[in-house]
Amino acid sequence: MTSLTEHMSHRRARRYGARTSVASLAACLTVVLGGSVANAATVDSAAAQGATIAGNADRLDRVDWASVVEPSLNCPEPGPHAAWYVVRARVAAVGDLTRDGRRETVVVSSCPSPTSSNPLIAFVYDGAAGSSVPHLLGKLGENRYFRSLKVRIRGGHVRLYGKAVSEKAPRCCPDLIVSQTYRWGGATLRRTAETVNHLS
Repeated sequence: MTSLTEHMSHRRARRYGARTSVASLAACLTVVLGGSVANAATVDSAAAQGATIAGNADRLDRVDWASVVEPSLNCPEPGPHAAWYVVRARVAAVGDLTRDGRRETVVVSSCPSPTSSNPLIAFVYDGAAGSSVPHLLGKLGENRYFRSLKVRIRGGHVRLYGKAVSEKAPRCCPDLIVSQTYRWGGATLRRTAETVNHLS
């Protein structure tokens, strides 16, 4: 079942018979997407939250975000009968990054895997684009292997925060806490800050 914060690629699900493993995929989603998605969407001010969600609910709910992000993920093509191959995506934050009065949408997703999870990536879509054709403004967090990811938009900045895996650590075990800040520069989203701390 899809919702405001979670969408599944129905095209892929039908093609590979993903319904046979719904229970296992639901369990994997909690790990892969960094926990519960029920309250994943954030906005750039607490006071605006109610109005923002209400004003954007219809628009966001019409978008099949998994199908939107799938081409940009560049995942390896799965073999036949790969029931595990189901792209999932969640709306992680909504806010005006380009300062044009329209709220951009940040969607978090990753390539499916039959074994360990792949890194999470934050996709930013232009609020000026129609819901039928969301326009990708940028992919954030690609320089880190994020295993969990929280996103917040505030004051024209988007901040990523989560656990990540260093080159020295096994993929199962994040050993870093990473915080990144991005800002719209007129044509692209530029990373303006990054802090990295080792988990003790």
